[in-house]
Amino acid sequence: MNVQSTAFLLICTLCWLVRPVLAAEPMLVKYLGNNDSLVSEDYYLALMTAALKATESSYGAYQLVYTQEPLSSERKHELLVAGEKMNVDRLVGFPNQKGAREGLIRVAVPVLNGFMGYRILLIRKEDQPRFRSITTLEELTQLPMGFGKGWEGHVYKHNGFSVAEPLTMDSLLKMLAGKRYFFVPLSVIEIDDHYEIEGARVERLTPEKNLLIYMPLPVYFYVSPEYPVLAERLTAGLMYIKESGQMEAIFKAHFGARLHRLRLSERTLIELVNPNDDGSLGAPNHALLREF
Repeated sequence: MNVQSTAFLLICTLCWLVRPVLAAEPMLVKYLGNNDSLVSEDYYLALMTAALKATESSYGAYQLVYTQEPLSSERKHELLVAGEKMNVDRLVGFPNQKGAREGLIRVAVPVLNGFMGYRILLIRKEDQPRFRSITTLEELTQLPMGFGKGWEGHVYKHNGFSVAEPLTMDSLLKMLAGKRYFFVPLSVIEIDDHYEIEGARVERLTPEKNLLIYMPLPVYFYVSPEYPVLAERLTAGLMYIKESGQMEAIFKAHFGARLHRLRLSERTLIELVNPNDDGSLGAPNHALLREF
């Protein structure tokens, strides 16, 4: 544990000791899931539950309310700022307090061990031989790619890729199958073995077998400004379960089998520069890949 982490944990511990336990009403935690997300919400719910449970003796009882509703990111931001229908969300990217993060309280503990930034290419099965010969960023940027609108397309453009950005996942897959571009990079915790277009399974779309792209890309919880004590509690709880190893255990329980199947440690790693990187994550720890 570094000095900064030790100091922060000590502060959180002192807060627990002096804060009176409120037994009357449980702390209400309202999380609204994203139906468009490719990542199972179960992981984030498990993390929040563990963090809330770890702080029960200091902050009192809690009630975690989870709902699903298809909403635009703009509408979710409005609801999160208001804090009535939802008071916690997860957002991808560095802590820029503008746009979707403006006015929110960031829980400053990354929750995905950096794995949102590891990407595998979804390709047409017949193109695998072409990718087998690629080993460098320069070679890969010669092939046009597709990516979802509003995702991290700007990072790929910054690194020299030609990027098409359809509005929906379905159109993204249709254009890949229709040879409008050569690949779609998806996070290792998102990519599936099989895909469907309009309900029909498309056998020719498959994860590429040899390459692994990396960009620094954290995922944080953000809390409504109306609930500062919830932000304090989640910060303390997440720090505790991270230092105790419980966060890593939850991560492996949810994603371990998938990551082993993708053979991450055997792939050629190609690193990208994220122009938004503020240095807060430090140097990447690719040693974690050896476990998969």
